[in-house]
Amino acid sequence: MMETSYFKSYFFNNQKDLKILFSGKAVCESLYSFGPAVRPNYIIHIVTKGKGRYQLDNESYEVTAGQGFIIPPDTRTFYQADKEDPWSYYWIGFEGDLAGFYLDALGCSGHHPVFQTENTERIIQIIEESFSEDQVSLFSELMLSARLYEFLALFKQTTEHSITRGQLRNPHIREAIAYIRSYYATPMTIQSLAEALCLNRSYLSSIFKQEMGVTLQQYLTDHRLTRAAELLGLKNFSIDEIAEYSGYRDTLVFSKAFKRKYSVTPTTYRKAEYEKREQYNEKTAHRF
Repeated sequence: MMETSYFKSYFFNNQKDLKILFSGKAVCESLYSFGPAVRPNYIIHIVTKGKGRYQLDNESYEVTAGQGFIIPPDTRTFYQADKEDPWSYYWIGFEGDLAGFYLDALGCSGHHPVFQTENTERIIQIIEESFSEDQVSLFSELMLSARLYEFLALFKQTTEHSITRGQLRNPHIREAIAYIRSYYATPMTIQSLAEALCLNRSYLSSIFKQEMGVTLQQYLTDHRLTRAAELLGLKNFSIDEIAEYSGYRDTLVFSKAFKRKYSVTPTTYRKAEYEKREQYNEKTAHRF
């Protein structure tokens, strides 16, 4: 069991791009665990004391004080406190049409779910301040929104430092990722990517797989489909348009790839997102 914990959820529906859902803190007992579970939103944990183990799909990571880990949506995760030195941590959960875009731009994804933490004092203070927002009002909603954006701004400094010194030591890998993030919507191939970076395709593919743990093609496909899932949460675009904006010129190819990743068609995914949002809005509309 947990020795002590605090959890608070927030019921605001005006922020569509990015909104905080809940926050909390916990001091865990030996071997306390959570999961396996699949979450519908993003959660970032900041470990302040002790250590534990975080499992994302089939990959396992040891996380210690001074580090943090990110839980992406729709992904099977499990985490457990260490037997001898159980961890304490803070967490913040959020979602939004641009949540995935921001985290990807910050250099965080399922490929690099564990990071070094800096600015820890202020990051923890932001989460503590969120606990004090008791009134359901536009003022509280705006204050929480501002704190979430500040949290991500500080988080950006953390991940930039971590990536530069840690996981992505090879500058060619950073250049490849930056190129994919900028041009994924174009008819990019691994060959054209290598040519744009003036590198041999086989060499680039080899070092990318060695350092990232996935192939370049897998990374590109995952990035495109993640962006597509975010666009499906918007009403402005047709499936054909979303396929094109995600780098697919053939809607059928896009739909098959999307179903392989999410186990449902783009149309079914969009319908489920709309229904979830409508249910949430109906439950919380009376609060405003």
